[in-house]
Amino acid sequence: MTQKYNYPQRERQRLAWIILLGSFSACLLATLSVPLFMNAAIQNTKRPLTTILQANQGTVRVDNNASESTVIIAGEPGQSIQAESRILTDATSAATLLIYPNENVTLPLARLQVYSRSTVNLNEANTPRFELSDEEQQLIAHLDSGRIQLNIPESTTERPFRTLMTTPHGEATFTEPGQYAILVDNESTQVTVLNGSTTLLAQDETLPLENNQRGIILTHQPPEGPLDAERNLIQHGNFDDSWENNWAVYIWNVELADEPKGESTLTEVAGEKAIQFSRVGMGHADVKMRQVIDQDVTDYKALTLQLTFRITNQSLGVCGVQGSECPLFIRVNYTDDNGVRRIWQQGFYANGNVTPTTPDACISCAVTQDNHIKVPMNVVQFYEADLLKELARQGFPAPRFIEDISLVSSGHSFDVEIIAIGLVAVE
Repeated sequence: MTQKYNYPQRERQRLAWIILLGSFSACLLATLSVPLFMNAAIQNTKRPLTTILQANQGTVRVDNNASESTVIIAGEPGQSIQAESRILTDATSAATLLIYPNENVTLPLARLQVYSRSTVNLNEANTPRFELSDEEQQLIAHLDSGRIQLNIPESTTERPFRTLMTTPHGEATFTEPGQYAILVDNESTQVTVLNGSTTLLAQDETLPLENNQRGIILTHQPPEGPLDAERNLIQHGNFDDSWENNWAVYIWNVELADEPKGESTLTEVAGEKAIQFSRVGMGHADVKMRQVIDQDVTDYKALTLQLTFRITNQSLGVCGVQGSECPLFIRVNYTDDNGVRRIWQQGFYANGNVTPTTPDACISCAVTQDNHIKVPMNVVQFYEADLLKELARQGFPAPRFIEDISLVSSGHSFDVEIIAIGLVAVE
């Protein structure tokens, strides 16, 4: 007897099971995925924080993500800017970027002081859209060049606030209230913790910094530090092997055509390298060496000039009949708080006494100056002065931007050895 199979019935049963299992799987997937999707949306959906930019000095340029530019002028009300905007200041301008929680535009989450000749990209400034979210409020910005000061006050909100500052060399993360200074140039990023704490990251290595500590990130290098918060603005001031990369030594200027020039040489004094300017002749001659600083020094606590030198020969009395021929001048070109370009100088001499015909200051120099300082001949001398206090004592506004610093030797016959120079800034 031949057995008969009912194939259509079995196919219908199989199809029914497939539909049943598929429906169950779809129901299970929906049951699990909808809450997961809703939770992800609650956790990750963002809304922008309120970001206000105001110009403190001069004219500040803002480029938006469509490459459209606007300007904000000092004295005008602050303007709201959006994420992906770029802030640019020149030598005469400075700005403040304020980050507010949306429900409170009187107490900021953070304040960024953008100093002159700086470029800052505002990448993100957001907060979770939903109160149930566990995510932080955050500011992400990129300092391409220049200097900023980041101030994070005690938070008035329960939600944590995190700031990530990236640079061409690395990044720094700030999660605590405090005050921080960040400086970026072509070669490095420097982060100073005035109070608070931060963590630097570069080349997959981290460096924590605490109060009054500084870290530096060189190109393609991990962070270095912690270092002291003081920073020397002058490069190669001890005239090491690379000093010529930062210093420019000018040709000699000789008044009388038939008189000799002097010599500019690298020498040693008691085992230390020094630059020597020496000349024997009649009539006026001078020479100088100069280093470009290009540094905004607004809000620095101290700006200390340090100079080690020796005068071994000088033919003129004091600094000549007009006080303009000291064997050594130190000169600082700067822009003051009022935007006025000025020159500050200090002269040194080792020969002669002050008389009506040999004044103790330059009477033909349009500079800010103190009386020339007399030092012993053939003795290594150390000069130190806080430029901020010196200018205040002389009744002049504080410097805002240091352009360059020069060392000038002048007179008839003279011999000067410059052993070291520094301009130490304390933020």
